Amino acid sequence: MNTYTAVLVSFFTALVCVPVVKRIAVRWDIIAHPKDDRWNSKHVPLLGGVAIYAATVLAFSLVGQADRHSIIIVSAGTAVFVLGIVDDLRHLSPPVKLIVEIAVSSLVIAAGLKLDITGNYAVDTVITIVWIVGLTNAFNLLDNMDGLAAGIAGITGVVVSLCLFGSTSTPTAVLLASLIGAALGFLVYNFTPASIFMGDSGSLFVGFMLSGIVLVPEIKFPGQILQIVSIPVLIFLIPIFDTSVAVLTRKLSGLDAMKGGKDHTSHRLVKIGLSERQAVLVLYGIGALSGLLAYLGRHMPVYVYIELIFLFSIVIVFLGVYLSRIKVRETGKGEKGVISIIVNVTYKRRIFEILLDLAIIFISLYGAYLLRFEGPTFRPNVVTLFRALPLVLSIQIVSFAVVGIYRGVWKYTGTHDVWTIIKGIVMGVGLSMVAILLIWRFADYSRTVFIIYGAILLILMTLSRYLYRSFDYLFRKGNGPTSRRVLIYGAGDSGMFAVSEILNNGNLGLTPVCFIDDDTMKHGRSINGYPVVAGIESIEDVIRGRDIDEVIVSTPRIPEDRIIKVRRVCKRSNTALRRFSLSFEDYDAVPK
Repeated sequence: MNTYTAVLVSFFTALVCVPVVKRIAVRWDIIAHPKDDRWNSKHVPLLGGVAIYAATVLAFSLVGQADRHSIIIVSAGTAVFVLGIVDDLRHLSPPVKLIVEIAVSSLVIAAGLKLDITGNYAVDTVITIVWIVGLTNAFNLLDNMDGLAAGIAGITGVVVSLCLFGSTSTPTAVLLASLIGAALGFLVYNFTPASIFMGDSGSLFVGFMLSGIVLVPEIKFPGQILQIVSIPVLIFLIPIFDTSVAVLTRKLSGLDAMKGGKDHTSHRLVKIGLSERQAVLVLYGIGALSGLLAYLGRHMPVYVYIELIFLFSIVIVFLGVYLSRIKVRETGKGEKGVISIIVNVTYKRRIFEILLDLAIIFISLYGAYLLRFEGPTFRPNVVTLFRALPLVLSIQIVSFAVVGIYRGVWKYTGTHDVWTIIKGIVMGVGLSMVAILLIWRFADYSRTVFIIYGAILLILMTLSRYLYRSFDYLFRKGNGPTSRRVLIYGAGDSGMFAVSEILNNGNLGLTPVCFIDDDTMKHGRSINGYPVVAGIESIEDVIRGRDIDEVIVSTPRIPEDRIIKVRRVCKRSNTALRRFSLSFEDYDAVPK
């Protein structure tokens, strides 16, 4: 019960404290002013971290019973909070902040709190310092859009409480609950459009507290090494993922990794069409899904957990590659280097595809064994799996190369590519079974396993090729801040091509909204997920009701009298009008 009380006390304390510190920040001119390397376009008060700190400490003091470990964490967290306050007021250099963070982390370790992963004191000490300093700065970097850091802190705190604490009444559990309530109370004022920022005093404090709380001895990690490593990563996935994308792309661009910029995950999501609110909610969703997977990792057999980890990792890697290819720097400084490296690795050299397919082959074969030999019979049969794994991997990847899978382009994956995948799977599965028959006489192997393996492999290979297009559909379908909303006249094949061109070419700055068509049989249907809402007689109502900026006529077959009507409507409503053209011309007829 103490944890619930702590959440409520800290939540309402933060609600009261935030307006107070906001007024202080305005009076003392502690303001986040718009800058070229910052996302905010308005003058917003800082010092929200003061409210988070005050609410956390006050709730813990009133509800919790401090012990040695909680006192160590709060004391060290206070030191980091003071560092953040000084940084908000004086703008300290990154090396100075890093030195202080390492010193505070070392004191925490000297007081007896550290990760026990390898059993070697020196190695575990280094890992603990990297853990604390890394996550502290990851949350600092994550504070790059309204509501993002505070919301992720709340989600992360809840997952830590559910996954790692055996009891919710211990002092450290109450401290964590106090931090969760403070973050959520601050989020009321910080969610877009934010009226206050937490500043470095808040982001550094939150990151340090979350990373430090998992060091206490009462935290119960599972015994398997995979779960020991993966569960903390899954819990803190969003700050780790965001920092990795930002730092990697900056390093490849020759930029300062610790300097602020508009190249974080949230910024890239906005760049491809989502609103700020949608981008933050997408990251909330990924964080919650990752947290759920971490929770499941404590309550399922490790051999099943391996399969889920591999599948989730593939999706996250795809998302990272997709977002890394989004151009976010208007000047192009350093961007060419990043894009060329990524394109070379992922497309020209096909290294990424081959590595991905090797992982998918393993997942498919492993999953087939799980389905065929579930329960206690799995472990004895897994020996045969790993004995044949190198053979199956090599045969299957060569089969894919022979049938031409690596000559396709994911962005334009279609039915032909699916048939190519089927041919590669049939060839690979057949040759693998023949090889196993010749080498081991098929002893201890099941033909059913290879049938299941082929089916799983087909599903995952097809999904992997369509996943890139799915990101385009999910993200680019959103209405970006500078996109022009488009109505397409003509819901036929040309209309479908027009939508595809708009979605595939972000430089157009267009967002499809809906179709109109003269064929009443098409009304109420959809093309590429966009509805056919009416005919030409309702075009003026559609333009007004759906805030249309531009009308595109998709086909030249529309009669001229109707084009004249559309032109008149567009002129009255001050709406642009263009025609989409897709045709063949004789080369000699093209003007020189």
